[in-house]
Amino acid sequence: MKTIVRSFTSLALMTLSLTAFGQNQTATVDSLKKSLNSLTSDVEALKNLKIGGWIQAQYQWTETKGAKTFEGGDFLANSNNRSVIRRGRIKFTYTKGIGQYVLQVNATERGVNVVDFYAKVTDPWTKAFSLTAGIMNRPFGFEIQQSSQERETPERARFTQVLLPNERDLGAMITFQPAKGKKLYGLKVDAGFYNGTGIAVPGTTSLNGAGVVDFDSYKDFIGRAHYKKSLKQDKVTLGAGVSHYNGGVVYQNNKVYSTLATDSLGVMSWAVSDTTNGTTFKGGKAPRIYYGGDLQFSIKSKLGTTSIRGEYITGTQTGTVDENKSPSSLPTKPDAVVRNFNGGYAYLIQRIGKTKHEIAVKYDWYDPNTKVTGDNLVGTNGMTKAELKYTSLGVGYNYYMTENVKFMVYYNMVTNENAKALTGYTTDLKDDVLTFRMQFRF
Repeated sequence: MKTIVRSFTSLALMTLSLTAFGQNQTATVDSLKKSLNSLTSDVEALKNLKIGGWIQAQYQWTETKGAKTFEGGDFLANSNNRSVIRRGRIKFTYTKGIGQYVLQVNATERGVNVVDFYAKVTDPWTKAFSLTAGIMNRPFGFEIQQSSQERETPERARFTQVLLPNERDLGAMITFQPAKGKKLYGLKVDAGFYNGTGIAVPGTTSLNGAGVVDFDSYKDFIGRAHYKKSLKQDKVTLGAGVSHYNGGVVYQNNKVYSTLATDSLGVMSWAVSDTTNGTTFKGGKAPRIYYGGDLQFSIKSKLGTTSIRGEYITGTQTGTVDENKSPSSLPTKPDAVVRNFNGGYAYLIQRIGKTKHEIAVKYDWYDPNTKVTGDNLVGTNGMTKAELKYTSLGVGYNYYMTENVKFMVYYNMVTNENAKALTGYTTDLKDDVLTFRMQFRF
């Protein structure tokens, strides 16, 4: 009897053990399935995310300690050479369906700032129209659109840095760009409204509340139409564009300097328009109106790829007595000075055969006041360094070591218009800059 009981007990225990084992196996398989599904979902999400970036480490030398320069910001008062991280970028782009999210951050020894931060939505029907809102490149000219990691010279032209500093601004833009295979493929039209202040970048902008945040009620319109076409199996590439900027800043008082007067000795000076007792300037819109055109041409031959680019800009710029740069914060000097200007650049870039070596030559100029010359700056007529024309001739060498690594050597020769009797500007300033740069991108 005891034997029978023990047998049944053993059989029951074996049955319970097998049942528990089977249940554990089922639970394990279900758990694995859930984990696998979760992992698959995460991988699919990661496929939509693209991460890239680049770092530009460089050494620079200039002719004079404390030189004022547009080659990455002014030198410190007691230094004529420096080692800096010019740009340290990391960019996140998440794309899903018709939407896109972009965040790009710049980190250097001078600080951290947001470069791009916008959302983009493309129409699901034609896929030719899109709406972008946030912090982004201003759609003006070619050089602003070209990424700093691709550019063959260290910095953009002087006029770009003066009129459209730090390239980006906060606003919203509509884009028309037909997809490949469509009738108007190659055409891109951008049009948007922006705060007009630009972004603040540590080391190149005063950060006292400056950048992105608008300091008046006026919004600036920016538009560009560009067409690009490749010929002869992509051996020849042509591009052309036109741009327009229509904006302004608030008049802070009733005194505006926009016309010039000449005295009996032939000396020119600003003539003030004062509307204290008449039509009021104060609170009105001081103009910033630009017109631009750009051309690009490249051809592949046995000599290598030869590229020629040019851009021209003209218009009206409101500044102050001693400043012609577009303000990123409300100017501390309230009197507005309205100037007519022009500027431009020309590039010649030659890739040497099928090698990794490249030569780049660039000429650019910016004349902030086309109505006067250096002879009009006599030091007693209220005119300042803000009227002086600058030209630059730069020569550089690029070595594309790998797809990710580029080395650059560039010497920029800067020439200022000589003033007749303006202290510090009667001769050419010693402000040429030599740049050695290493870039790595991923």
